[in-house]
Amino acid sequence: MRLMEITGTRGRSFLQILQELTKMTIPTPEPITQPTTRKMPGRTFRQQMLLSSILIALPVVLTLFYVLWQITILRRATIEARVQNERLNLALEIAQQNTMLVVTVQEKIKDRIPATMELEVNALIQALTARQKQLTEISQTLPPDDPIREHAQATNAALQNAIYIAEGTVRHAKDHNWVAAQFRADLLLEEHSTINWHIYQLIANVRSRRIQAEEIAQATMGNILTVSIILGVTALIATGIVSIFAIRTVARQIEQLSRSARRLAAGHFDEQIPILSQDEFGFLAQSLNRMARELHELYTGLEQQVAERTAALDRRSTQLEAAAQVARDAAAIRDVRQLMDTVVRLVSERFGFYHAGLFLLDESGEYAVLQAASSPGGQRMLERGHRLKVGETGIVGYVAGSGEPRIALNVGADAVFFDNPDLPDTRSEMAIPLIVYDRIIGVLDVQSTEASAFTEEDIAILQTMADQVALAIENTRLLEESHYALEELRLFQRQQTREAWRERLANQLAAYRYTGVAIEPASRDRIRDIVPSEIPSRPTVIEGPDGRRLTAPIRLRGETLGTVVFHQTPDEIPWSDDEIAMVEELTAQIGLALENARLLEETQQRAEQERIIANITAQVRTSMNPESILRTAVRELGLALGSDRVFVHLGTSINGNPTSATRPSPSSTDANEPPE
Repeated sequence: MRLMEITGTRGRSFLQILQELTKMTIPTPEPITQPTTRKMPGRTFRQQMLLSSILIALPVVLTLFYVLWQITILRRATIEARVQNERLNLALEIAQQNTMLVVTVQEKIKDRIPATMELEVNALIQALTARQKQLTEISQTLPPDDPIREHAQATNAALQNAIYIAEGTVRHAKDHNWVAAQFRADLLLEEHSTINWHIYQLIANVRSRRIQAEEIAQATMGNILTVSIILGVTALIATGIVSIFAIRTVARQIEQLSRSARRLAAGHFDEQIPILSQDEFGFLAQSLNRMARELHELYTGLEQQVAERTAALDRRSTQLEAAAQVARDAAAIRDVRQLMDTVVRLVSERFGFYHAGLFLLDESGEYAVLQAASSPGGQRMLERGHRLKVGETGIVGYVAGSGEPRIALNVGADAVFFDNPDLPDTRSEMAIPLIVYDRIIGVLDVQSTEASAFTEEDIAILQTMADQVALAIENTRLLEESHYALEELRLFQRQQTREAWRERLANQLAAYRYTGVAIEPASRDRIRDIVPSEIPSRPTVIEGPDGRRLTAPIRLRGETLGTVVFHQTPDEIPWSDDEIAMVEELTAQIGLALENARLLEETQQRAEQERIIANITAQVRTSMNPESILRTAVRELGLALGSDRVFVHLGTSINGNPTSATRPSPSSTDANEPPE
């Protein structure tokens, strides 16, 4: 801070000079000469300024204590004036409310309305009671011999009498004793005079004390103003003396420092400031000389560092842009093979890599198989079905097993020898794992012809891109599997529908004809005459000599269940496109309705079968005798299946003596007939 104040005499701070130093063009420095040194004076500039500051601060401190003392007096006087004002306001309010009480009582006695009188007088009594309490509190805070306390207590007593008289007046008015009420009103008027006299005395004392407090406050303000003026003049004179002394003491040294600093700002690092003393200015000159040498060393390598960092930032920006494009393009592709080919091509082109390959783990997870490659050598490896053992072969195998990215460089003590004949120009390699939901699905392998092409920062960028690529591959793979499973399900449903209707219609031909009057079954000959041999897939109008026919297939899940045929005579208006579309929608709904009816019928049949089985099982389980169980089973099966005879045979041979039973139906055979 002191350095900035010294150099500010020439219009520029030392901070501005340093800022200019960072923007200048560096000239060739000249040989640095040693500055001259002189013996410092007996007292340093710091000591001189400290002594001057003490001389200025001493009267200021004394005055400050005096002002604080006066402020305390002023505060007390202000508080006293405020308290007296509050007491004065209270006395005036009591006088006003007392007068209102007297006037109200006189007026209401004339009106002779007890209810109104009671309401208004009680309100004034309550207000006077509240003021009486405040007056009591004021009396308790004052000394016993204080005149204000004496008049306050006297006013309080008079108020109490007035309140008592007013309450009695209200009671007489309620009893309609207006003579007594008027008598008490006259007493209240006399008490009003007493109260006013005490209040006058109270106000006189309060005003006297308020005036006294205000005079003290005004006198205190005058003292503070006088002392402040004296202090200001004294401080101004002392500051002027110290300033003149400081300027005469340091002006020459500041001029020398400023001139040398300007030369340094212009790029003359050969400038050496003469050291005229060993005080603060001498130390400042030494610091500037040391700064000149350090600036020379700093700016020598500054341009190279800026160029290197600019190149690194450009490279990083290019890599981030390339990674974003790869991830964006990968997310838009829905074919796994095309996705992998696009990824390796974009990675190789946008990052400038010699080779980019994408490996995926096989189903066993033992090998990482090359799936896509960008270089000609990688294409040859792809044709051979190149694969690497997970956890064992090369950095790809290591990364596939560990899930950690790895860099292999062909330089330094940790050099790795690259002997792949398909990629002879590789000098450095980096493998990034493809991870989806904590599961390794493959490896992205990139190779460069530069010996030290990859850094840890490259790993962070490529790992982010690889995570997005892995997610895109997994999503695309799942999408293809979903499409395949959906197609299989659709084919299965079509096959099930086709088989179910083929089985249902094998022995049952359902055809109906509407003649305009009634609905009647159609014969096979009629069906052959109406329905074409090849049913179209869409509603089709066929012209004929006897008119036109609209043939609409009844389809369900791609299968044709039947046909609806409409007939028109030649003189009728042909069907419109809207009518044909309505027929197509109608036949589609018919197909769904037929399928729902078939499924409902099958469900009912299964339910009936389950019921019969449950009934037979319940009948069989009621007996523990094998003979009885067999007889029950024979009887119930015959009844359930509508068969006259049911045969049950236990054993594996008919030549021995197996247990068997034949139970005829009860309706056709006598119950005593021996078993066959």
